Amino acid sequence: MTRILLAALAAAGLAAPAWAQSGASFDCAKASNTIERTICARPELAQADRTLAAVYAALAGKLSGAAKDHLVKDQVAWIAARNKACTGDTEEIARCLKDRYVSRTQSLRVLERGTYPFVSQQTLLKQGKVGKVTYSIDVAWPQFDGPTADFSKLNSGFARLARKAADESIPDRQAGADAPFDQTWEYGQSFTLQRPSADAVAVAITYYGYAGGAHGFGGTTAYLVDLRTGQAVPPAGVFAKGDAWLKALVPLVRADLKKQFDEGKPGFDDALETNNLVKLLREPEHYYYRQDKLELIFDAYVVGPYVSGPFTVEIPYSKLKPLFAADGPLGSLR
Repeated sequence: MTRILLAALAAAGLAAPAWAQSGASFDCAKASNTIERTICARPELAQADRTLAAVYAALAGKLSGAAKDHLVKDQVAWIAARNKACTGDTEEIARCLKDRYVSRTQSLRVLERGTYPFVSQQTLLKQGKVGKVTYSIDVAWPQFDGPTADFSKLNSGFARLARKAADESIPDRQAGADAPFDQTWEYGQSFTLQRPSADAVAVAITYYGYAGGAHGFGGTTAYLVDLRTGQAVPPAGVFAKGDAWLKALVPLVRADLKKQFDEGKPGFDDALETNNLVKLLREPEHYYYRQDKLELIFDAYVVGPYVSGPFTVEIPYSKLKPLFAADGPLGSLR
């Protein structure tokens, strides 16, 4: 851990577990910028800052060598991105800070479980104006830096998709000039992590945006990363060979979705047909493997209309463990 990094964390109040029992993790009397003053002025943000500092210190205290250096560098980068991204009026800054603290604290808690997986946060922030359109881009994606496998292909894929989505959310000159009135376009992307087993990290990338039109767009894409191979694994690689897992999942998912439809959340009846469910459940982007359960995430339009928003189905691992492949990324849960 370099002296420069230690100094940077100390300046942000995150270098040591020596904070007050109330207020922010740093000395509010010495708050030197808008971000710090906003945190100090709002008890809920001060609490979030203090909680994050405690979680960070607990994790840092368990690490040494390359793992600790990686964590420190990632935290410094997170602080820099926080300060750059959270701009605007007081309410906008507060909302931005709240979202970032919740996400970062959750990620650090996941990183604390088991062997440190060397996952860092990459960010892309852009603002500008083209014609009548003001645009704002705030994108984050995971990067796997660990020594257990070659993650280069996986990381380039995450980066490529993030940058492509950001580029598509910036209007060209024609679109900016043809806008019927002054507009604000935006694209935001964040991610959360889960650690379902020692061999795997689950990633859920959530995105939202508006680029003109009647309403915005959004969704979630999930991945299960095998730390032994450096690759994202589809459900066919998580479960044992054959279709036993599909035969088990289809009735569980159908029953849960039908219950949601019957309770007043409109859905597409044909989505419950066996052939359609089988096709849907072969798609890896729906599978978010949490600590103790599988969460299946279906974006708007997948099993229901836009007005219904996303649907989720949760299945405890107690119903799935016998179906996991013994040599797969979740085999240790059997």
